[in-house]
Amino acid sequence: MRLSGTARFFPLDGALLFEERGVMTLGGYLGEAIRRYVFRFTDAGTALVSFEDGRPFHHLELRNGSACVRHDCEPDLYEGRYRLLGPDQWLLSWRITGPRKQQLITSRYRRKAQPGRIV
Repeated sequence: MRLSGTARFFPLDGALLFEERGVMTLGGYLGEAIRRYVFRFTDAGTALVSFEDGRPFHHLELRNGSACVRHDCEPDLYEGRYRLLGPDQWLLSWRITGPRKQQLITSRYRRKAQPGRIV
C-alpha cells in the first residue's frame, strides 16, 4: 500500500486538528483516503491525541525529539514511534500486531517549501 498526499494542522478550540488527505493505492485499488486527529497540548512538547470523534488515541511527549506511544485497539495493538528529524521534518512508524492485522506503517512528513522561506 502507498499513500501520497498532504498533512495539515488547523486551529480547533484551543487544540490542533491534524488532517491527512491523499490518494491510496492498494493492489488494483486507487482512491481517496482521509484521516483526522486532534492534538490538545498540555505543556510544551506534550499533547493528548484523540480521534476526530473525541475517543482517546494516545499521549505524546516529544520534548526529547522522539516518543514511543501505544494504543490498544482490541484485539490488535498499535505501537508507534515519533521522531523529529529537524524543524521541518518528522517520521512516524506504527507496528500493528494482532489477529486482525500484521502491519508496519512508516510515514515521513516534510514541511512544504514556502516562497521566501529559508529552510
